[in-house]
Amino acid sequence: MVIVSLFKLNYNELSGIFTITAEEIVCCPLCSGELSYRDSRLRKLISFLGKICRFFVRRLRCQACEKLHTELPSIIQPFRHYASQAIQSVLDGNEAGCAADNSTIRRWKTEFIHAEPDINQRLASIYAQMADESVPIESASEIVDVVRTKYINWLAFVMALLINSGHKICTQFAFCLSSVPDILGSAGKNVTEGSKKDDKAIENSS
Repeated sequence: MVIVSLFKLNYNELSGIFTITAEEIVCCPLCSGELSYRDSRLRKLISFLGKICRFFVRRLRCQACEKLHTELPSIIQPFRHYASQAIQSVLDGNEAGCAADNSTIRRWKTEFIHAEPDINQRLASIYAQMADESVPIESASEIVDVVRTKYINWLAFVMALLINSGHKICTQFAFCLSSVPDILGSAGKNVTEGSKKDDKAIENSS
């Protein structure tokens, strides 16, 4: 799987289906190889208010390691039917009016709380690999909190950074991360600049 943060949505009125045109180049998160189109599949997305949209998402094959990767726009949360922004709103405490049932909302909150320490560690390792000096070691346990203050679409940013850097996501829930990747590439740099609240990356939170 790879996530694109710079893209255009194209709507077909006859079919009622969106297609995605990526406006950035994303490499294979496993080996940094070049990706080429293989086929497409249908994907459903539910908005915060419950509106259902359908998307054709592409499957890409790595020319080097031959692994298949589904290309998702950052508005789609991996392995979830609900949009990334809908889940983020709930995690930020703004669940009033959300179409998801109460048990789903409680599960999102609980599982994110349990996964957050692991996400912090993985983000710290990614920034270290990218030689980013803006996240000191002493604030590694608070990286998610820093991201939430700096990025409007912080959840989409975090998931793109993790997945495009080779971190595997369990199918049970997108917050539950599995084994550490073999390679921490620079693909995480391919997140959109337009989602930032300012022109800087993660800054020193101390």
